[in-house]
Amino acid sequence: MQPMETLSDLLQQLQGQYRIYDMGCRLSKLSSTDFKKFEEGQKAYPLPWLRHAWVSILSWSPKSLKLQASSPTVWFLKLPLDERGLLIQAARDEFLNQLLETIGTNMLDEQASSEWAEQLKHSNLAFTPDQARMAAFHAQASITLDQPASRFYPAVRSYMSSEDSQQNWQELGLQGFADFAMRLDQQQQWQQKISQLPAAVLETIAAQLENQKLDHLASKAFILRGEASINNAEKVACLRAISQSTDAASRQHWLKQILDKDNMVEVELLATITSKCSDDLLKPDLMDLFIHQCAADQGVFNGLVQELMYQPKLRIKVLEAFRAEDRSPRVIQAIGILMGQKKA
Repeated sequence: MQPMETLSDLLQQLQGQYRIYDMGCRLSKLSSTDFKKFEEGQKAYPLPWLRHAWVSILSWSPKSLKLQASSPTVWFLKLPLDERGLLIQAARDEFLNQLLETIGTNMLDEQASSEWAEQLKHSNLAFTPDQARMAAFHAQASITLDQPASRFYPAVRSYMSSEDSQQNWQELGLQGFADFAMRLDQQQQWQQKISQLPAAVLETIAAQLENQKLDHLASKAFILRGEASINNAEKVACLRAISQSTDAASRQHWLKQILDKDNMVEVELLATITSKCSDDLLKPDLMDLFIHQCAADQGVFNGLVQELMYQPKLRIKVLEAFRAEDRSPRVIQAIGILMGQKKA
């Protein structure tokens, strides 16, 4: 048996299968190759958030699941990153050593896994996803493990395909919306419902759709809803829903409207752009507008701009915006204060 120096080494020794997901800004699959390179210090984490890699590991034995002999094993880990987005390996090494001492390599043994799960609660690397993200993870796991959707799914699917927007929506379960979003390829004509959704339902479904690549039709419907709304929470929800849309051009056009220098942009919208639409800020014109809006409040500027600077692909774009010749006086002042604090 080869020495196990990383979690990837351990996972590759399993007599079963596993999947790794990022759970920071959204739920998305991580390739085992990229995760291994990240663990070995060869690659920055691709989706950092709050200076951590927020990772879920799902492992299972196909034979045991088929015989209903055991349940899949699930871990939620937040791995600390340095200023370059690389893993701080000492934290991972301590966790791995504790894991090997407790259950060895037998991760798929239900009793051993349960024993470790209890200890994991006290680890500073463990985290508990919020309800929306947990629902998304369960929906994804059910598809990965070829299991049926939850009992809440049929009611949500019926609601989203009906013309009555008020039809018992208070009784719909969160897990049903997660299952619906994870199975968009099975849905028909649901986009026409978007303009009619009550605000609470809009926010609930948006938190699940941010994990999906919406098509042009759905994206357009959310943008129209967001543009027409005077409610900031609705705009945030619509932006979250389309953050991974294949129609990047329409999303970026709306972002330009939101970030226009004549507007006063609420911090919730700026934070949503930072966490959900950061790839759009690779566009220099959008980055310049974003920097300008953040500079209206030094605390917001320090928090959100520094978060972008911890993402390797965005760091250079932030620095380019800092050096732009047409910077406004308030941007120049905000940069000066930020840099002064970093040197202090």
